[in-house]
Amino acid sequence: MKKIGFPLVILFSITGIILSYMYDQQQIAEIADEATSSIPVEETKPSEEIEDEPVVDETVSLGWLGSHIDNDPYLTQKVVFVGSSSFTSTESDYGWPNLVMEETAHAIDTTTIDYEVLTYSGETVSSSLIADTARDITAADPTVLIIESFSLNDNQYYLPFTEQESFDNLSLFLTHMESELPDTEIIVVPSNPFPNALHYLERKNVLDEQASTLPGTYVDHWGAWPTGEGLESVTQNLRPNDEGHEIWSKAFLEFFIDS
Repeated sequence: MKKIGFPLVILFSITGIILSYMYDQQQIAEIADEATSSIPVEETKPSEEIEDEPVVDETVSLGWLGSHIDNDPYLTQKVVFVGSSSFTSTESDYGWPNLVMEETAHAIDTTTIDYEVLTYSGETVSSSLIADTARDITAADPTVLIIESFSLNDNQYYLPFTEQESFDNLSLFLTHMESELPDTEIIVVPSNPFPNALHYLERKNVLDEQASTLPGTYVDHWGAWPTGEGLESVTQNLRPNDEGHEIWSKAFLEFFIDS
């Protein structure tokens, strides 16, 4: 009887220990569940999306040309210069139009810009300018047309017409080009100054006073040139020398690309 009772005591003891352990584990689990449920859970808010600001290419907002390009950034631009020998009066024939376009290519490199320089050394606005040049200009197909007033040619050849007649013929020529190239922007520049001018200054004054009536935009660069002996040092045979072309190009670039 003792032999049977002793093992039973051991069995009951082990069973009691196991049941006690299981009960303790159940209590611990319930406490843990209650603790977890009592902790407030913060609601996760969706992160606000921050829109990236568009990258603006500052080069295409420079000066007159930048504003013009902004109207159609993907259009290939063709700039055509039309003028007298004042455009190429250097030993290298590398005049102010070339200097302007070289600087423009550095400043605005997001748009393809081609250019061409057409010079007419013996033409005046009061002769056959329309007949002799209009076809060339139209064939060049410019998006931007930069035209010299040809006042210096008018003055140099001293044709028998008044300053007003010179201006009227320029207006007629520009109006013709405007009708031939309705989508082309026109810019008009006066011919270069030279020392000891008399009648030429009167032509320039008439041009300044009535320029607002011309088709296109008038860009007067004379304020950038020196006077007196200084003007003599930057011109030769009434036309600009290398230094004169530098002055002309810098003055025009201030308008063209705000440089």
